[in-house]
Amino acid sequence: MTTEPSDENALIPYLRAVAAELGLLAEDAAVEPADPLYGQIRFAGRPADGPAKHLLLTWDRRDGWQLNAAGGRSGSLHVVATLPGEIRPAPRAVADFTLEALADRGERLIRRQYDGDRLSILLDRYAEPAKRRPRRTAAAPMRYSRPPNTAWSRP
Repeated sequence: MTTEPSDENALIPYLRAVAAELGLLAEDAAVEPADPLYGQIRFAGRPADGPAKHLLLTWDRRDGWQLNAAGGRSGSLHVVATLPGEIRPAPRAVADFTLEALADRGERLIRRQYDGDRLSILLDRYAEPAKRRPRRTAAAPMRYSRPPNTAWSRP
């Protein structure tokens, strides 16, 4: 069985609506044209006393919505929570489920910074108009003169 393009096109707005309910951007949501159709929303959870942890909210036809966390040195994902009930609930219900699951873990949702974001921030300073430096002029030539019957000296 292959995934129909219309299914993929219908899932994109749904994922973006869930991302918007979470206060994330549309670019944080993505669809993978796999079998079964798979969508994900990337973000991070920050505990009060530690660094941010990468999280992934995933959706597929078989399991519905699941909150996944990267764990261990390998960074492999493991399921933290699964939204019971409907396979495709309202975006607000998915957001509530996600925020409750994060609260149970003692974390708050933050937008994840991507390497592309960091690169664009670094490149922005080159996009600004260059500041004009004063033009360097050639130094005035030194004139040496030699009075009669004396050694060379500088005026």
